[in-house]
Amino acid sequence: MDSLTALALVCSLKPSPATSSTDLLAGQVLKQLSEHDVGGRSLRVLDYDVKPGVEQDMGDGDRWPSIREAIYAADILVLATPTWVGHMSSVAQRVLERLDAELSPDR
Repeated sequence: MDSLTALALVCSLKPSPATSSTDLLAGQVLKQLSEHDVGGRSLRVLDYDVKPGVEQDMGDGDRWPSIREAIYAADILVLATPTWVGHMSSVAQRVLERLDAELSPDR
């Protein structure tokens, strides 16, 4: 059996290379998974130009399709987000909105 792979989408409000506790947390999760022979990597979503919408590709420079490919290539998806006033970050909300395209049967 092939090794499993994990992808951590880091939904920090801080772009790279700024220090992010959410990025640190995602790294810790990936480290723990590696102890079970799970390879992994993380992507800081804010470093990509992810357009708003609920389609697989919103066109005009939308970088979501490259993230979508990475999601499909992984066996495990980790969504890492800070909490602000009791809510997930706006970046995490956008990721969930974009993932909606994967749930709709007509897409």
